[in-house]
Amino acid sequence: MKAITLSGERIECDELEEGREGVVLYHTERIVGYVPYERLDCVTETRSPVASSSIRSIGYDEDDEALEIEFESGGVYRYADVSRETYEEFLSARSHGSYFHKNFRGQYDYHRIR
Repeated sequence: MKAITLSGERIECDELEEGREGVVLYHTERIVGYVPYERLDCVTETRSPVASSSIRSIGYDEDDEALEIEFESGGVYRYADVSRETYEEFLSARSHGSYFHKNFRGQYDYHRIR
């Protein structure tokens, strides 16, 4: 999931805890951020879980045309300039790992989120 502040900052997290003044954001039981309610725009799910031995979840950001992949290793990568159609094909693929190796590896610019 992702917490988005009013200024547009995006904080990747696995869990959050609501407090009196704001939300505490966690990744693997470590605190990765805190956002006071008055600075919080929203918290949104960013990826859908998939049945795969190598990929944990897949998500798509339509505004940025970016695909996010969370691997079983815990790494999360964001791939640029991916069409919605490609994301939907990936999400419905019989083998997510095979689809990734055939259609993404070496084909798109990417960066590691965590």
